[in-house]
Amino acid sequence: PQEFSKASVFLCNSELWRKFHEHRTEMIITKQGRRMFPQLVFRLSGLNPAAHYNVFVDMVIADPNSWKFQSGKWVATGKSDGVPRATGIYKHPDSPNTGEHWMRQDIAFSKLKLTNNRGKDSGYLMINSMHIYQPRIHVLDLTGARVLQTHSFPETQFIGVTAYQNTDITQLKIDHNPFAKGFRDNYDSFATRER
Repeated sequence: PQEFSKASVFLCNSELWRKFHEHRTEMIITKQGRRMFPQLVFRLSGLNPAAHYNVFVDMVIADPNSWKFQSGKWVATGKSDGVPRATGIYKHPDSPNTGEHWMRQDIAFSKLKLTNNRGKDSGYLMINSMHIYQPRIHVLDLTGARVLQTHSFPETQFIGVTAYQNTDITQLKIDHNPFAKGFRDNYDSFATRER
């Protein structure tokens, strides 16, 4: 757990994130927006049950380079010019709410979508392909001094892609994402034809 003055934040699905992180996680981005898998799912404790909080996420560039997948691995191709440092914020739809509410259950950012379309607004975070991003969770206390607490988990870093590059990542998505059924069927029939 990471201590936030009085609050702690846990990444609920850290084991799954670590499986992906071993192979350098990739997230598909589209103009229409694509949901993340694995999802960002957190648990909070130590909040004031009666105080009100907003909970939101953003993404920051974790590395100044552009990357490409070459000879079975990701390699840096040099510093990137003109990549925005910030991606906007995605406020959890339950915000604002009480500390009691936030501590009662896991907080899943299941509706958050990643896009490469600058014209998209709420519900989307704008990222660029072939760059590494670090998701961050923010807890804003809306009472008194309006204290902002921020934390990130290194295992949630990912590269934005328009198509999966690493077949290990493709297989992990198929194995663990219940919504990848159509992709799983196509991948299985392709693999069968190849044999």
